[in-house]
Amino acid sequence: MCIGLASATGLSTGTLLGAVSVVGQGLGTLMSLQAQRQSLAYEQMQSRMLEQQYKDQASAIELQTVQSILDRKDRYLTQLSENRALMAGSGIDIDSPSYRAFFKANEKTYKKDVGAIKLMGSEERLNALREAQQAQLSGKAAQASYGTGVASTVGRSLLNISSTAREFMV
Repeated sequence: MCIGLASATGLSTGTLLGAVSVVGQGLGTLMSLQAQRQSLAYEQMQSRMLEQQYKDQASAIELQTVQSILDRKDRYLTQLSENRALMAGSGIDIDSPSYRAFFKANEKTYKKDVGAIKLMGSEERLNALREAQQAQLSGKAAQASYGTGVASTVGRSLLNISSTAREFMV
C-alpha cells in the first residue's frame, strides 16, 4: 500500500515512510504533553485539597483552644465558689492573709494553665498552617516541574523528528 501511495504521489517509499514516522512521533509527543498536563492538574488539585485540610485543621485547633480555655475558666470559677463556701462554713475569716494567699495561689495556677493552653494551641495551629504552606508549595513545584517536563519532551521530540527526517529525507 505504501508503495502504491508513494507511486501515486510521486514520492519515494523512504520519503513517505519518513513522513509517516515524523507524523507518528509528533502525535506521540502531543499525547505525552496531554498526559503531563493531566498529571499536573491532578497534582495541583491534590495539593489544594491538602492545603484546605490543613487550614481547616488550624481553624479547628483554634476553636479547640478557645474551648479548653473556657473549660479551665469554668473549673476555676467552680473551685473558687466551692472554696469560698467551705471557708465561710468553717468560720475562717474571708479577709485573713492565709485566705487571700490561698486564693491568690489558685488564681496564679489558673492563669498559668490558661497560658499553657494558649501556647500549646498556638504551636499546634502554627504546625497545621506550616503544613498548609508546604502543600501550597508542592502545587507550585508541580507547575515548575510541568514546565521543565514539557520543555524536555518537546526538545527530545524535535531531536528525534530531526534525526528521523534526516534519515529518510536524504
